[in-house]
Amino acid sequence: MRVKLADSIFALAVIAIPFDAIAGFKSFGELGNESSFYFFALAMGLYGINAAGASVAGELVERLGGPLFWRTGAAIVIVIAISALWNATEISAARFHGRDGLAKLVTSATVVIYGLALALLTRAVVLGRWYVRLILPICISAALCVGFGLLEALDRVGMSLPLYQTVNSLLHAGSDHTVQSWDGTLNLRLIEGWDKRLRTVSFEPPSFGNFSGLAWPWLFAAIFITRGIRKALHIFLLLAFTALIVGSQARTGWLLLATNVVAFGLLKFLFLPPDGRVPKSATFIGALLLFAVVAVIIFYAASFDEVIREAVVGTSVSDLSRLAYQVTSIRMFSEYPILGVGLGQFAFKASSYMPDWGFLSSEVKASLRFTDAPWPNTYSLYARLAAELGLIGLFGWISIWIALIVSVRGAGLIYANLGRNVPVVAYPIIMSCADVIVTGLTTDTFRTPMIWITLGAGAAFSARVGQLAGAPLRPSTRPIPSQTYLTSSRS
Repeated sequence: MRVKLADSIFALAVIAIPFDAIAGFKSFGELGNESSFYFFALAMGLYGINAAGASVAGELVERLGGPLFWRTGAAIVIVIAISALWNATEISAARFHGRDGLAKLVTSATVVIYGLALALLTRAVVLGRWYVRLILPICISAALCVGFGLLEALDRVGMSLPLYQTVNSLLHAGSDHTVQSWDGTLNLRLIEGWDKRLRTVSFEPPSFGNFSGLAWPWLFAAIFITRGIRKALHIFLLLAFTALIVGSQARTGWLLLATNVVAFGLLKFLFLPPDGRVPKSATFIGALLLFAVVAVIIFYAASFDEVIREAVVGTSVSDLSRLAYQVTSIRMFSEYPILGVGLGQFAFKASSYMPDWGFLSSEVKASLRFTDAPWPNTYSLYARLAAELGLIGLFGWISIWIALIVSVRGAGLIYANLGRNVPVVAYPIIMSCADVIVTGLTTDTFRTPMIWITLGAGAAFSARVGQLAGAPLRPSTRPIPSQTYLTSSRS
């Protein structure tokens, strides 16, 4: 009974993921305004009680864990712990805006532990029930975004409805403040409506772009899993959601949408064909793609000084702030290259490593000067990892997602070799892994639920195929609801 209730609450939590600007409890820190957090925490509690009872009774809870998950989780925790111990003296002495380094280390580590617990919960919930527990809730969430986005778009063109204003004030009660608490001035960005991009139910446009990009692969997969009128509804929703992503003008959403399209094309026609027959050219093309990525990184690094000059003389305060904090991260990394300064410690050292031109940004000056101003951040997870956890943390994080892609792809090919085509769910998992890698360029937080859901989903899929590979499996012509295929039969 508790497990079924937890599964239902998990589905509600998935629906609530983009609602991340509510007036939550400040005691929960950066998770407080995430509406999904409260549902996920409740589901975790119920599953924890059930697991404890099963352990006392001597029963093995097979669905929890798995080698892939435990290795990944252990690696993350160990790296954080070693970095913290190495920098223990500086962390214990750190002070910034009324907060101390040790407390920030604990809260940041708690967010990561929460994420790992969410991955574990996902691993237990979705196995065998992909559509009901994960895909359908994501689709419902996307539909809510589309509906509210339409109301928001009408408001932008002067056709605001009373219903919109009321709902908008409730959904963004945790973020829309007319007076800035740190300096007592009016929030002109809100009052004058400087940002014309659509944010729908999320905190800000980049937040919506991040969610939409990570949700899109699952909306796409729903088309292949359903039939009849339900399939038609999913096609309509995918088109509407895609239009919302494009129309929102959120660059993160555009970037992830492009990533999804490219990733699916590469998977279906090259690296993971539905019939499992990988063309011989896949290795060569993969090497070319890797070379292209490295070339882009080298080119960007070579032209970095020019990028800085353009940002300094430009008119975008946001771009200047982003670049200033990322340069600060690089400077910090150059002094602490192996283990970084410790998880959550970036802000405590930011002013010491900030380049002089960085103080030209009003956002940077406010965040470093005023206690209640937004906490200094790196605007890039890779910059944060390099500064806070060094090379080990940076390459470790990238390795996790590459390893998950390889594991899920390998599992899909194993399944195909057992007599069936590659299950549809393999594609959104790998596409989401690619999204996680790409979104690290524009966001710097570990609290994004879809990141950890992807980890849990990948672990669940790989473990399930591993079980099937170890037991006799007869070919079947009837698709299994949770393991439907892109094609109905092998070609």
